[in-house]
Amino acid sequence: MPTDSSETPKMVIAVDHRIDLFTELLSASPVHPAAAERERAADLKQVVFEGLLKAVENGVPKSQAAIWTDSDLGESILLRGRGMNLNTMMSVERARVAEFRFEDALGFSERLSNLDVTYAAARVPYNPGEEPQVNEAQQRKLRRLSEISRSSGPRLTLELVMRPTQAQLDQSGSVAAWDENIRPGLIVQAIRELQDAGVEPDLWALRGIDNPAAMATATAQAQVDDRKAGVLFTLGDDPSGEPDLDQDLINLAARTPGCRGLVIGPAIYAADLTAYNAGEIERDQAAARIAERYNAAYTRYTDALRTSDVI
Repeated sequence: MPTDSSETPKMVIAVDHRIDLFTELLSASPVHPAAAERERAADLKQVVFEGLLKAVENGVPKSQAAIWTDSDLGESILLRGRGMNLNTMMSVERARVAEFRFEDALGFSERLSNLDVTYAAARVPYNPGEEPQVNEAQQRKLRRLSEISRSSGPRLTLELVMRPTQAQLDQSGSVAAWDENIRPGLIVQAIRELQDAGVEPDLWALRGIDNPAAMATATAQAQVDDRKAGVLFTLGDDPSGEPDLDQDLINLAARTPGCRGLVIGPAIYAADLTAYNAGEIERDQAAARIAERYNAAYTRYTDALRTSDVI
């Protein structure tokens, strides 16, 4: 179903597979964690959710807030979120794999329905310069996901996660040069290739680039031929990064036609979870700090929207 901009959450906090709590915080095996480690990781995700709830108490409208998590460690978050009429996004991809694979290829559709999530969501490694057979396999799986979303719901969010091929690195000379000069064009090409393969998400999530022309072109491609898909810019995916999100990128998102909001990652909560896990701060304090940063990001984005020319 088409995504109306008035229905799209403006501020998504992502505590999904983009941060591996087992390796990042718990020094545990991500493949075979102990039961206590799984319980602790799920509890840490709950702290982030509690931060979101505090942010809503502090004034962020429920309709504009969302949480993105997995159903393995985040099932209770997804259930509580929907019970409170919050937007929820459930990851359907398997963690720690180089290519997109369903977490549960046979049962994911039923799980989406049982949890009544607002969006199915997937982070998709995709580079048009990759081997054709790799990309064709990705396209087939994503087309299936897209068709299920279109026929029986829920709506679909796809985040493109792009890494350089060796040939692209050789051409550009460095990851930084690739990111600045080559990746913007690849984003547009990737969206076009997936669209041509029948992949039609309601929302594309793209890592923000400080390049207004490039981001405008990407959002235009997402909406080519009268498509109603929106775009979310992702910020703060580096857990060790600066928790105060880049204001220039927030302003760019607000000025870009077709951009509907932001996905904010572990940069705004990783330090507080680390401190809480180490016993340095109390649970309520960790949640309050996360809420404060979330509220600040929301305020900055909505203020930028009011001063932009984007409708």
